[in-house]
Amino acid sequence: MKFGFPFLKHAIGNFFSKPSTVNFPAVNVDAKPGYRGRIAYYPDKCVNCGMCIKVCGPIAITRTSEDVEEGEKITYEFDLTSCTFCGMCQDFCTTKAIEMTTDYHMVAEDPKDLVVRGERIKKKVAGKLTCSDSCVYCTLCAKQCPEGAITVDRANKTWTVDEEKCVKCGICIDKCPKKSLSFAEVEEGVVCSDSCVYCTLCAKKCPAEAITVDRANKTWSIDREKCTKCGICISACPKKSLSMGDINASSPCPEAADVPAPTKVEPKAEEAAPAETPANNGKLTCSDSCVYCTLCAKKCPVEAITVDRDAKTWAVDEEKCIKCGVCVEKCPKKSLSFEE
Repeated sequence: MKFGFPFLKHAIGNFFSKPSTVNFPAVNVDAKPGYRGRIAYYPDKCVNCGMCIKVCGPIAITRTSEDVEEGEKITYEFDLTSCTFCGMCQDFCTTKAIEMTTDYHMVAEDPKDLVVRGERIKKKVAGKLTCSDSCVYCTLCAKQCPEGAITVDRANKTWTVDEEKCVKCGICIDKCPKKSLSFAEVEEGVVCSDSCVYCTLCAKKCPAEAITVDRANKTWSIDREKCTKCGICISACPKKSLSMGDINASSPCPEAADVPAPTKVEPKAEEAAPAETPANNGKLTCSDSCVYCTLCAKKCPVEAITVDRDAKTWAVDEEKCIKCGVCVEKCPKKSLSFEE
């Protein structure tokens, strides 16, 4: 009995004191501040940028989409059995659609109960992403694009978007400091840039004969009704001046809608009719006045001319030459001409 007396005092004291443990789950206990528990997903805030999927290390986030009558049905699922609760998805979500809650009640018999799921109907965005002339090529849109669909070349002042990658989330529009980006209806067709040298190769290759090139006036025009958008002219263009783009956008190279049809003026009785511009017949030849400056070779749109300055030789590939006359015009010594 003497052995039990030292513990009797503690036993009686513990009988009348509060327990050291918490009566859980009868009594709920709040998690400590900053605890990362069950994920909460708010579909109405989600713009479907997919950034959370990219930064998720354990690949616990999946996305599915389905075209419905109202638009696009987008479903996100967060598998808590794979999630490491690192919080990266929450940190990278710019619209605060993902939140790490302090809910630690994640004991379940069925794994399906540990999947956070949310869906929304995203209305289809009309038009394509376009950039206006107010763009300063700051590259912020490209940096913020979660899909890497935008490319900006500051040196050449060009802006392009990969339509297949673009999910039309609108993040780039919100981040653009000049408000240059927008979704606009685009009527696509063949357009010509200012790199055109009016070599007429596009017109010659067009199977529908929809393209007209006036070398004298440096105009390029296309009959939209004839054009079948086959792309042969784009492939044939040596300067890569042609592309599929917005035909309503302003272009440095005039098109059919902007170029008035030529009016035939009858000559007066006392005046003689002007002679027609002769075609470039015969072969391209070079005279002895040539100084082998290589300018003709550099300006040739089909790379048909070869100049060797050391050996002082000049040669032309007749099969490649399209007789556009660019080399003749650019020659500083007027050494080139077409001879029968």
